[in-house]
Amino acid sequence: MEYNKVFKIAAFDLDGTLLDSADDLIYSLNLLLKEKNQSPMKKSNIYRLVGNGALAMIREAYKLNSNNEKDIDWKKLQERFLEIYKTQFLNKSTLYPHTKDTLKSLRENNIKMIVVSNKPSYFVNKILEHYKISKYFDAVSGGDTFRYRKPDPKHLFSTIKQTGIKKYSCCFIGDSINDALCAKKANVRLILLKHGYSLHNLDKFNADYVLSNLKNLASKICKLLYE
Repeated sequence: MEYNKVFKIAAFDLDGTLLDSADDLIYSLNLLLKEKNQSPMKKSNIYRLVGNGALAMIREAYKLNSNNEKDIDWKKLQERFLEIYKTQFLNKSTLYPHTKDTLKSLRENNIKMIVVSNKPSYFVNKILEHYKISKYFDAVSGGDTFRYRKPDPKHLFSTIKQTGIKKYSCCFIGDSINDALCAKKANVRLILLKHGYSLHNLDKFNADYVLSNLKNLASKICKLLYE
């Protein structure tokens, strides 16, 4: 690796950014809720449920069911959810349109790529392998890789450190408030995607671009990192 070279890095979130995982997440959650005699969640609730990890999703589902949260063993519920999700997470999840073309184009433009997700690293790596896109990424981290996670910018910095790159300019691509805050705290460029699961108005985060889909993403990243 050239010591003085300034590398270009595109840092991607996964769920709601490259991967539409809503169906498998909701289905797995509803299997758990059924086991615990709770009412199922509708897919329309996905925006309130996804983005802060499994435990937060389960807590929100119980809140929507108007449950008294006393005496609930959240750790056991989380462990059971992950057991269920492990059997379901590749059933209906799909890459968003233009994902592979975007990654291919970025590689052709000499942009290094990493994944910075709050999803457990087991699932992140299995998903990247399943959809045959792991080859594009120089480093991958999940919500359990370090002692911190998004929106903490150390999650991004530590993932970049895994690549061995010292000097770089970076663009973060995500769909949520956690992604936006991580990028802002890290002082890197930011692109937000509207096709994800955010409850928030993405226009308020002052991203460099807010896009409806991935179609023109590669050209926008190149513009931010090379101009």
